Amino acid sequence: MTTTPDALGAARCPFSTVKTPFDASYFADPYATYRRLHTEGPVHRIKTPEGYDAWLVTRYTDVHQLLGDHRLVRHVRHAKGDYYRFPLPVEFSRSLVREDPPVHTRLRRYMNLAFAPKRVRPLKPRIEAVTDELVTALGDSGETDLMASLAMPLPITIIAEMLDVSAEERADFRRWADALVGLDQEELRKGGISMLHCLSRLVELKRKEPGDDIWNDWIRGLQGQEEPLETDELLGLGFMVLLGGYDPTAGVIGSAVLRLLQEPELAQRLREQPELMPSAVEEFLRLHGASHTAARRFAAEDVEVGGVTIPAGSAVFLSLSAANRDPEKFEDPEVFRPDRAPNRHVALGQGPHFCSGAELARMEITAALEAVLHRLPNLRLAVPAEELRLRPGYSIRSLEKLPVTY
Repeated sequence: MTTTPDALGAARCPFSTVKTPFDASYFADPYATYRRLHTEGPVHRIKTPEGYDAWLVTRYTDVHQLLGDHRLVRHVRHAKGDYYRFPLPVEFSRSLVREDPPVHTRLRRYMNLAFAPKRVRPLKPRIEAVTDELVTALGDSGETDLMASLAMPLPITIIAEMLDVSAEERADFRRWADALVGLDQEELRKGGISMLHCLSRLVELKRKEPGDDIWNDWIRGLQGQEEPLETDELLGLGFMVLLGGYDPTAGVIGSAVLRLLQEPELAQRLREQPELMPSAVEEFLRLHGASHTAARRFAAEDVEVGGVTIPAGSAVFLSLSAANRDPEKFEDPEVFRPDRAPNRHVALGQGPHFCSGAELARMEITAALEAVLHRLPNLRLAVPAEELRLRPGYSIRSLEKLPVTY
């Protein structure tokens, strides 16, 4: 039987209680929260840390279906209440995560052009070279924060080179990106303004001096086929590439290395059976995907999920990480199986919002893990695992630091 919403948009019992799942215990261990939510129902009426009312979907079958459901839309014109507020510069509002077809379809063609196989696959030697340089810089022995010395700079370097961001601005960019996925609204605003200034300079420069990079593809690549991209659209795409090409990949690399340190028998198996690496990367993405919660959506009409009606205008969050650990979909979901097959996780999205940079991310994760396995075989945690902390947030989660000795 389908429950129906009351006048306030709440489904009647047993879903009338508003939950606050993104609390201190979640930030300490999000996976325990996901296990609990799996037992409590398919959809949860929640309040976000920012104070927004929303609905959270956690089961794999529902998340997988809703990722491509046309009734869940991105544009804020479908929202009710405070979701009309946009905390980032308005110039970033013309982006893939905030538009629906036909605008989204058009922007997606430009994004796909930037990450087409002919552009991404030739980057493999460069990815391996950057990884080698970062590991070599560590020296033969010592102590380091592997997030700062490998997991973060590898994807930052590659994506910054693709967008021609100067070496001087890359360190600043890391700080801005961290602010943009955090919970501090003032820091988020400052980070957005700083990134806007950086990207605006790049757009102006690339229009004057085209080069062999993504900007040239975006500014010139589809002209003659449809209307050229407007400035705000260029800024929105640049913003998506910089943020999406860095943070999620860095998070997976850090958590994957931690898993290898905690399960030395797994590390040894991957050394002895390198042919398992492609499927192991998929398992790292399933278990340790840094994109925990997909970008918010809005119900354009009433949507039924697991017998619960989500009212039109409601904000909806799809929990990718909870779906990827759903025991109804994955046998022994907490267990790492490097040869798990099939492994149809949703760490990289699904349908029209599937990650355009998926191939690039897989290449970077592979390069980093192979370097750790074969060039840092004596890597050890420098602190007890319980002292490690994930960065606060419920969208993109990654280790703040990963202190190791080698």
